[in-house]
Amino acid sequence: MYPEFVPIYVGLIVIIILLIVILCCLIIRTKAPATMHSNLSASAPVNTDSKAIVFCKNCATQYDASQRCCPKCGTPR
Repeated sequence: MYPEFVPIYVGLIVIIILLIVILCCLIIRTKAPATMHSNLSASAPVNTDSKAIVFCKNCATQYDASQRCCPKCGTPR
């Protein structure tokens, strides 16, 4: 290993570490709103239109908008 390349290697390692930290922060940020669903109250308004169809945010199952939770995984709307 040539001593002239040491600063380049150190810089590359720092850049890789920063990219990993940024990626982890983005992953944590996108998963954070999913934990807020447990705060929904039972009296929250629900669309009662029987023709409307929604998709589960967790497992992407398609179900009626009149249902409050996903029939497959139980995630609230």
